Amino acid sequence: MHWLLPAVAAAASAAFAVAVLRQYAARRRPHQLAWGIALSMFAAASLALLAGVTAGWSPLSFKLYYLFGAILNVAWLALGTVELLAGRGGPGDRGVVPRWIRVTRRAYLVGLWAFTALAVVLVAAARVTPADLAGKLLPEGKEFLPVAVRVLAVVGNVVGTVIVVGGAVASGLAMRSRRELRPRFEGTLLIALGVLLAASGGVFAFLASSDELALGLALGASVMFLGFRRASAPVRPAVASGP
Repeated sequence: MHWLLPAVAAAASAAFAVAVLRQYAARRRPHQLAWGIALSMFAAASLALLAGVTAGWSPLSFKLYYLFGAILNVAWLALGTVELLAGRGGPGDRGVVPRWIRVTRRAYLVGLWAFTALAVVLVAAARVTPADLAGKLLPEGKEFLPVAVRVLAVVGNVVGTVIVVGGAVASGLAMRSRRELRPRFEGTLLIALGVLLAASGGVFAFLASSDELALGLALGASVMFLGFRRASAPVRPAVASGP
């Protein structure tokens, strides 16, 4: 039954990625693109995990699983939150969020691409042999991955989680007097909860608990998709209550 959680995570995250990317194709909102990329990473990691536990691990499948499931996905989810809170999610948003969030967006985007490039290079260069993976249902990265690679998993999850959770708080403060923006606030809260679930999986991967990573991917993707749907609801103009 070890294949069940990876299969659920792969099916859910792939379906959610397609749905979010279709929204992006229709609306061209940058936060939807970032979320679609992140969910595609969830799907890739889950598929690699499913292939590993059913057909046996190869160095390539393990590296894909670790790169997309334990290092990059939460950091890319955070980009979606940054884009949304920076006023990139629709017209009229720029006046309801602090200016520093919009300024920070560019810096985070540059840092994210640098982090992604570093992660790809270090994971690709990591020495993982078939002997490291032989006879193991769920290989643990701490046994053969360099410390630098495993530290990236913690950095990506911690930084991404802080941004998403902090973004939920910031959006609550900025939107507390705008009832028409309540769906966006509720969506960011659900996304924050989903990210906490996914990030816990990345931390467990650092601590050598791959079962928990699969569970975190499955639950995190499901909760975040609900948040994406809620946060992407069209913003309706406020209606005056009196003459």
